[in-house]
Amino acid sequence: MDSSPKQTHASVTSLPNKTEFAEQTAQLLEFSTRTQAKAVLLFITFDSLVDDINQRQNNLAIKAISKRLLANARESDIYAHLDDMNFANLSIATSEQHAPTLVEKLKNQLAEPITLEDGSMIRLNAKIGVALFPEHGTDYLSLIDRAKQSLY
Repeated sequence: MDSSPKQTHASVTSLPNKTEFAEQTAQLLEFSTRTQAKAVLLFITFDSLVDDINQRQNNLAIKAISKRLLANARESDIYAHLDDMNFANLSIATSEQHAPTLVEKLKNQLAEPITLEDGSMIRLNAKIGVALFPEHGTDYLSLIDRAKQSLY
């Protein structure tokens, strides 16, 4: 039996990883069900991986993205670094305009150039997929799948 502690955060960003995010999503969806609150799950990715920079700089880009995601986050927002250049957000919908407003805000923040350690700058084009609870699904897998599908 493995006695090593379960890793719950992505090593590069210290955001929750995919496993922890799935658990946090289940908890928030249980709360939403009890309180009849609506929730929004966002899948955030980028047009392409940053192939022309080295791994260290790629990690710096990922860190910069995570800082931007957290910069104006509400205390109740849950952000995660799922893998590679894929992130997610889970939040309680505060109005009918919650999801469109959040997507627009994030797209603007993530469109800003990122200065890398060597002084070069890169621009990443964020693509954000949206899934609404309970309309588009009632569990993590159905919501994340729907959010990914809505990218295309």
